[in-house]
Amino acid sequence: MFDALLRMMLGSWGSQVLDFIVGHPTLVTTVFAVWLGLFAAGRYQLRRIERKTTELVVDMSRDLIAQKPHITARGLYKRIYPRWAESLRRWAWFIPHRLDLWPVPVRPETVEQKFPFSAQWIAETLRQHGVRLEEHGREK
Repeated sequence: MFDALLRMMLGSWGSQVLDFIVGHPTLVTTVFAVWLGLFAAGRYQLRRIERKTTELVVDMSRDLIAQKPHITARGLYKRIYPRWAESLRRWAWFIPHRLDLWPVPVRPETVEQKFPFSAQWIAETLRQHGVRLEEHGREK
């Protein structure tokens, strides 16, 4: 009864897909296992990008603040962004798409959809790591 109700809801195409899934469980399981592996690898690489980005921001910010003590988060972002964009390809190959359904190659645009790399993020990260930053001439 449930099978008939499900097939009626799925229609003719859905019913054929259901027949394929039931008839080829090994193939379907393999496809989903590969997809899960790609998803897990992409999530791992995204976490690695976040960790490496934090290290890059803290290290570069300390050097830049030592050279120019009154630099703002926006100024740091402008100086760090080119190095960050260049380093992304060395840190990872792909990350999950913003909908988490398929992998996409690592590029600054695709990473920024998943990871909020901005001047505000830099300011917050530096605050968490105890690096003092000035905003518009005043200490934050």
